[in-house]
Amino acid sequence: MNKFLDKRVKPSGNHPGMEHDGEINATAADFLLECAACWNSLDEARRKLRRSLMYSYGDQWGDTVTDPDTLVQITEGELIKKNGKVPLKNNMIAPILSNIDGQLRQNITRPVCVARDQSENKIGEMMSIAVEYVHDINELEELDADSMRMLLNGGMTAQRIEYGINPSKGKRDVWVYGVNPSRLFFNSNLEDVRMWDVTCIGELFDLPIDHVLAHFGKTPKAKQRIMEIYGGAFSSVPGNSRAMQGDESRNLSFYSPSRSGLCRVILGWKLESRDSYLWNDELRGTWGYLPYNDDSKHMLDAENEKRRKENGKAESDDELLLISYSFATERYWYYRYMTPYGDILQEGRSPYWHGEHNYVLHLYPLVQGKLGNFVEQFIDQQRAINRTATLIDFIRGTSSKGVLVVDDDAFESMSREEIVDEYVRYNGVLFVKLKPGQSIDGVVRQYNSSAAVAGDFELLNLQLRLINEISGVNSAMQGHAPKAGTPAMLYAQQVQNSSLNLKGLLDGFRNYRRRRDTKLMKTIQQFYTEQRHLDIAGSNYSEESKWYDPQRVQECELDITISDGYNTAAYQMLANDFLMELFRANAVDVKTMLENSSYPFAAKILEAIKRNEQQAMQGNVMEGIPPELLQQLQSGMPGGGGQVSPSVPLQQMQQPERVQEDGNPHTATADAVPLP
Repeated sequence: MNKFLDKRVKPSGNHPGMEHDGEINATAADFLLECAACWNSLDEARRKLRRSLMYSYGDQWGDTVTDPDTLVQITEGELIKKNGKVPLKNNMIAPILSNIDGQLRQNITRPVCVARDQSENKIGEMMSIAVEYVHDINELEELDADSMRMLLNGGMTAQRIEYGINPSKGKRDVWVYGVNPSRLFFNSNLEDVRMWDVTCIGELFDLPIDHVLAHFGKTPKAKQRIMEIYGGAFSSVPGNSRAMQGDESRNLSFYSPSRSGLCRVILGWKLESRDSYLWNDELRGTWGYLPYNDDSKHMLDAENEKRRKENGKAESDDELLLISYSFATERYWYYRYMTPYGDILQEGRSPYWHGEHNYVLHLYPLVQGKLGNFVEQFIDQQRAINRTATLIDFIRGTSSKGVLVVDDDAFESMSREEIVDEYVRYNGVLFVKLKPGQSIDGVVRQYNSSAAVAGDFELLNLQLRLINEISGVNSAMQGHAPKAGTPAMLYAQQVQNSSLNLKGLLDGFRNYRRRRDTKLMKTIQQFYTEQRHLDIAGSNYSEESKWYDPQRVQECELDITISDGYNTAAYQMLANDFLMELFRANAVDVKTMLENSSYPFAAKILEAIKRNEQQAMQGNVMEGIPPELLQQLQSGMPGGGGQVSPSVPLQQMQQPERVQEDGNPHTATADAVPLP
């Protein structure tokens, strides 16, 4: 949860535990009721989310129906068992979601920060490395995959960006947390797919009392107040026989915690307004808001009067660059941590430079205010598949299979039990007394019912095709083998066209990640106030850009884009081949090639080369040279006289000869050591 524990983040205003006046308490109570109304308005969306998750990963016979005998609500699976059938299921939804998850993970993207001033490209690279570093420590690839699963099953997903101490990591940094859609609430009159019309958003937290005291108990008085509020939350959390079954998310309520022994904390953000002065400084090209009071007006007038005195030659105010101001209504984001009883644990204006809340919300598809659901659109096909499979199994179970019909009068010397035992025994012998003109088929006949289920199998195949067509994940996208005689170009075109069915979903999620990374970048700009070396980008950036300089970054305006990642297997193979060609053409030396390649052994070889160079600079290169050769080198004469040219490096004289492709030997230099 958002702690705002850092001294630079602590909001101004009333400290947790201090008394609030009646007006603030009334405002908090009204806001708590508004949050509850937003929560209740999303009840149908949460119900659809739970049902989609049930069909995707849980019990596909979990829908409730009325028992015709007792008129009690029971599940469909229980009713089928009561009628003597077996509720079969063939989960066709999970493979579809797994395929979309694979499409998301395969199309690896990375954020790229671009400085608006082209002369500040190094700052853009510096910021890109910082964002990539935060991506790595937050494991955002896995978090985004989970967000996609929530989006497919519920049509909504969200993440929360904070700066503070992460207890699980034991360090202070920028963190991204996934938000359970069942605990999320926001104003339900949204119509803008970009989420520009969000005016209220928040989340429900269930925390142990120790966590609440650690977050908000900053003074003994505040700690005592919190313990009085949550007086009944000191018992240990009891064990749950249905742990990890999602019961807590299914049975959530707004005011009560999901389990006994936990404390419900409600975080709410609201876009509020106040009377203010909207000022515009024509000299500096800046603008902003000031409170609507006499102090603000006197301050603006004093600044204008100062400029008039400094430019006394001006004949009128039109020739001066003054600060103009007018009455306006300022909109700003305000947060409150509240208890279910209306008590304020912490509150204040948004402490972030971007001036917004710290959530990133994405709804898809959102059409004229109606929230869709990807999985829900083919639940009916999944139900038809399960019903057809159960019906076929029931017909097979109740039809005759190997029924034996015997003429009782033809077996005078054998009892019925003996006939049955002898019939099923290996090399069994039956003593039959046939009548004149009677064949054995008229005495013993076995029946195998050919139950007419051919139409049911056709219906089952039809539903299997429909569920793939509706979902957009057809056989070509799933990698199924094409039919015999299908041309390769046609199959490749089918694979390409099949991805168009999910392009809107994936592109929408891509824009959601861009909005998340933009807010992430602004948070890094604000709270990274010390220089640090972020050596996590590999060889994609220069060494200068890996040194994060907060002063240069905080004074620069940056935009962010999402581009294809450089860590895919295809890109790495192409880059390695290109570097090898440059190395063979002597366009680059071995160090340059190793620094920019992605060979698994490149770093180890590069470290060995640098270590050898360092030893050479310290004079250790003289070790291992025969004494007579060393005496000749020191005397300056190859044969005992003369002088070695200073332009010939000593390392070069120690290298063995290497034969070129044309067969002519030459001396290998230190920068031309071939890869092993």
